[in-house]
Amino acid sequence: MLGSTGEPRFVVAAAVVGVLTGLFSIAFAELIHGVQWLAIGAPDLASYVLPWVPRWRVLLAPTVGGLLVGLVGRYLSSEVRGHGVPEVMEAVALHGGRMRRRVAFTKSLASALTIGTGGSVGREGPIVQIGAAVGSASGQLLGLPADQLRALAAAGAAGGIAAAFNAPIAGTFFALEVIARNFSARTFGPVVLCAVFSTLVSRMHFGDDPAFVVPPIQLGSPWETPLAAVLGIFCGVVAVVFCRLLSRLERVFVRIPLPFVLKPALGGLLVGSLVLISPHLYGIGYETMDSTLAGSLPWRTLALLLLLKPIATSLTLASGGSGGVFLPSLYLGGLVGGLFAAGLTAALPAATWSAGAWALVGMAGVLAGTSHAPITAVLLAFELTHNYEVVLPVMLASAVATLVARGLQRDSIYTEKLRARGIDIDRREDLALRGVFAGEIMQANPPAVRRDAPLDVVLARFLDSDLGAVFVTDARGHLVGQVSIHDVKASLGEEKSLGGIVVAGDVSETASRAYADTPVADALDLLTRAGRDLLGVVDAEGKLIGCLSLRGIMEVLAREALRGDYVSVSAASGPVRDHESLRLTSGIEVRAVEVPPALHGSSVRTLEIRRRFGVSAIALRREGVDQRVDPDHPFGPGDTLVLMGEAHDLERLLATLRRSS
Repeated sequence: MLGSTGEPRFVVAAAVVGVLTGLFSIAFAELIHGVQWLAIGAPDLASYVLPWVPRWRVLLAPTVGGLLVGLVGRYLSSEVRGHGVPEVMEAVALHGGRMRRRVAFTKSLASALTIGTGGSVGREGPIVQIGAAVGSASGQLLGLPADQLRALAAAGAAGGIAAAFNAPIAGTFFALEVIARNFSARTFGPVVLCAVFSTLVSRMHFGDDPAFVVPPIQLGSPWETPLAAVLGIFCGVVAVVFCRLLSRLERVFVRIPLPFVLKPALGGLLVGSLVLISPHLYGIGYETMDSTLAGSLPWRTLALLLLLKPIATSLTLASGGSGGVFLPSLYLGGLVGGLFAAGLTAALPAATWSAGAWALVGMAGVLAGTSHAPITAVLLAFELTHNYEVVLPVMLASAVATLVARGLQRDSIYTEKLRARGIDIDRREDLALRGVFAGEIMQANPPAVRRDAPLDVVLARFLDSDLGAVFVTDARGHLVGQVSIHDVKASLGEEKSLGGIVVAGDVSETASRAYADTPVADALDLLTRAGRDLLGVVDAEGKLIGCLSLRGIMEVLAREALRGDYVSVSAASGPVRDHESLRLTSGIEVRAVEVPPALHGSSVRTLEIRRRFGVSAIALRREGVDQRVDPDHPFGPGDTLVLMGEAHDLERLLATLRRSS
């Protein structure tokens, strides 16, 4: 169930995005092989080839690769930096699924350069960003509304994981659990379609085999399952250490006094030094993970890699390299599971332990801990093995690892990066306010006086406004200060004694300011820090163009929250008939009303609904999709407004609409 109108186009778009994502996945994998062949003379199996490669070449390859990635990030697209998934989450949550079209190409190039020359990262994160960019670009070309655009971006992400691992179910739930954070039927449909078609295309090239060589795996007896909880604790701790190390090194590289274009080269040089210690750190490391699942690596090698792999991956990404953390999480989990099996063997040598089984359980555990996505981790383990016997220990380890990781650190490896940018994706109110900008809700022509205006002029401006403050500007209209009513009261006695020589500039304080493109969430932070109720909005030159009030921001928050709770409304047939109404406290109601044909071509702004009737338009259903109201977008056939206001004001507005119909 994808929607009530425009459905065929949406369905076809989801299938096409799946096909394109599958093709991009193939091209991306082959590009990595080509770059690696140029770097070390072999397209894959790097850990087996590197012992015969000159040491200078092992150091030079990631250094040159880092320099090239720095140039791509500097001159083509800044989105290539890092592991990509947080950027997709931000686009889906805040920007209506909109991503720049060039991302699919530039991310492929930068990630192939990073991985092929030795960057110790995975290709799954980049293909998620590539697939999401393909979905976003396709939706924008078709002119799809924001809800469908978000769904297509998430669908492209699902297609990327599905194609990379030959795991359509895990890809689907990764997109729903991590990217869209939404399991509704409207999102589920296109995500499944995209994952299916992407997998079909990738199988034509890679075959039907899983991403890893997984030998027959079996846990010997039921009493082994509770041990998975113990392994889950270790996995959760390792996941948090990895996340914190990556975050710490990102802050370190920000402070290094080098041009950004050179930082990936520095990171590459450091990674190359680690590769000289252990060739298993070069690139993706599929063959190392196969060896871990086969139980063929000695425990000393596992321990060394568990120490060095988080450092190598963090150096690659923190310095500005391009690649994913999804597969490094699996890599680390396999190491933890392999060491756990070695520990069990040492403690109980008489028992038979399957190192491969515990490595698989560890892979799911660390992935769940870093991503906070246990459903994806469990389904991926099942799709890799097609073995139901491992499901119970995998489920237990994934659940425990997630609980431990959440207990030690609130954010996942993805949301931590968003929080560093001031985005709390788990707080609905923060997302609501970040989707609205100051210029959209500011009050134009705010009360303002020149800095040389006497106090009686300031008082007159207070009488014209109920905002409780007046802005102070210079002769060219630049914002220089703000006067509150309390400042004026305190100066009245002094003004009389000084014979009227006190002017606005004498009693004003520094004014907080925002720009038209400042998210309202940031504007609220500015008001909170300043301890004020009013914020000036200025243009690029600093000229006052409007103001935001704390009351207005709270109205936006209430409107956005109500819109989210009221998205299921639909209009009844016929002009201007109430379909649903919701009575709130204090006589406030929410009603859904179909816009009559006579008002098609008008907009919320031209009708002046707020000024004339005291009613707020909190949502708009257009072509079967609920969306935020654009005050300047003209109404069309079938449009339904969701209105909020006092009952008598709503009745006045409805009466006016009935007369117009």
